[in-house]
Amino acid sequence: MLRAAPVTEVPVRDARVPKTTAVSAFSIQSFSLGLDGARSSLMPGLSWKLSLSSASAIASCVKRCKRRPSRCGRSSQATQQAEEGDLEIGDTSYEELFPPAEALEKWIDGEKHILVKYGKQPTWVPESDVGTYRFTKRGYESRDADGNWVCHAQMPKDTSHLTDAQRERLILELRGQISFNISDGVDEEGFRPLPQVPPLEKWPFYRVEVTEESKANSEQLKDFQLLQLTEDLPRAYFLANRWKVANEGRRALGYGVNTTINDVANMNGTVLGFKAMVDQLKRISKFRRRKDEDPIPSDAERLQKLQCTSLLGTDKGSAMALWSFNGKKNKLMIDLCLGDDCMDQGPYAEEILLRYLVSEGDKLGAETIWCRSRRTESGKVFLPPPMRNVGFTAVPIEEQEEEEWEALEQIKREEEDTEAVPGLKLWLATRDLDDFLSDANGWCEEMGATDLNEVADNKYDLADFLEERGLSSEQRVRLVQF
Repeated sequence: MLRAAPVTEVPVRDARVPKTTAVSAFSIQSFSLGLDGARSSLMPGLSWKLSLSSASAIASCVKRCKRRPSRCGRSSQATQQAEEGDLEIGDTSYEELFPPAEALEKWIDGEKHILVKYGKQPTWVPESDVGTYRFTKRGYESRDADGNWVCHAQMPKDTSHLTDAQRERLILELRGQISFNISDGVDEEGFRPLPQVPPLEKWPFYRVEVTEESKANSEQLKDFQLLQLTEDLPRAYFLANRWKVANEGRRALGYGVNTTINDVANMNGTVLGFKAMVDQLKRISKFRRRKDEDPIPSDAERLQKLQCTSLLGTDKGSAMALWSFNGKKNKLMIDLCLGDDCMDQGPYAEEILLRYLVSEGDKLGAETIWCRSRRTESGKVFLPPPMRNVGFTAVPIEEQEEEEWEALEQIKREEEDTEAVPGLKLWLATRDLDDFLSDANGWCEEMGATDLNEVADNKYDLADFLEERGLSSEQRVRLVQF
């Protein structure tokens, strides 16, 4: 089900009834199928007035239209709307904020690409992947009956199949006011794919009571080596990144005839989980290196308390978890708990690590253990098998805490703009060797290194190379410590 914060008042007018069946860029193909072919009217005689992001851009050129009509001749509808008082006049140039359609399209390798805004920066995306709706610098657009892109978004002619909550969500989308809620992707029956995977703080929690049945016993733990990596983030990052790459590679191999839909969901959820874990380890590292004058993130208390624990096994897999203890509410909070290979022994190691954290929570005085679920590529909430085996159940939406974790300010250095190998900056930064990034880039290019694992496997050669460029004995120890 589509969900949104309640909308208590929706402005309407008695004027034009929408004639174009169009919804926002967020309403992707799977959702639009339920809208196509609709024939009845939403509310006869009423038209929804929408505050589109492109409205101010369209209107900003109207004042100039009277002086330079040739520049705005392609937007007579916008001019008419502005003259009727529906749009406000601004000062931003028309071409900058409302470029012509041809400026948003180009051919790459024989395929047309569209400049689409999935985030803050526009991205060139194959037109075949865009679907029926798109969001560009021109605002929300949809295809008309002839297949042309039109820059106005209106309520579809038929929304009788939508609930009130879904209809309110759609209105917010059309206004450009949509944001992810922790409840998105929870509903099994009314789920529709989300435009993007929500960030980690929007992955809902599940919980389990601390009982003897949910704890790990000595027999289960004997197959693993316990690692506390809270003060050893470089090693945690190295392991998490290696497991992320391994699972991405495993997914690229495809699936067998016996693979179930839950196996696919678990694989996708695990890959996204490791991406989130690597991002969180970077976030912790940046937070620890922040200066006193740097802004304090909204989750500073969480970052200060966050612990990293891993179980390393040979025949029974390995796993890693990021967690913290909330003494005020007597609960242990697990942001992520992931096994190294979700198609082999990883899920078992993940389950044992969850049970170990239940035991740790009991020692700390926790009454319940909260653990975030996963998200699939479509944004749907997925409860992995290890959490089901331990007995985790959904936490009601009203008990979940909505959080927004803003991006941490990064240390701005000119050489940080590029790195020869993905992850090299963080790998050096966690050893307090940031100043050697430029030299390390040169070594990677000279040696042909393309993967961080190759750098780590040849760290002694890198150390020799950097010694010639001022690496001290103490710094060498930090570089090759593992």
